[in-house]
Amino acid sequence: MPDLSGSALLFWGGIGIMAGAVLLTILCVIVFVLSGRKLKKILEQEYGKPYG
Repeated sequence: MPDLSGSALLFWGGIGIMAGAVLLTILCVIVFVLSGRKLKKILEQEYGKPYG
């Protein structure tokens, strides 16, 4: 990192960590939605559709 002060390094490092957290959140949401659909299909096969 050429010529970055301590505060600039903390600032850009924090932005990088937040961007990584957003990407991981998006990935987790996709995985949970897909696995939820699969689980719902399996539960409907075994127990039938809910009354609600």
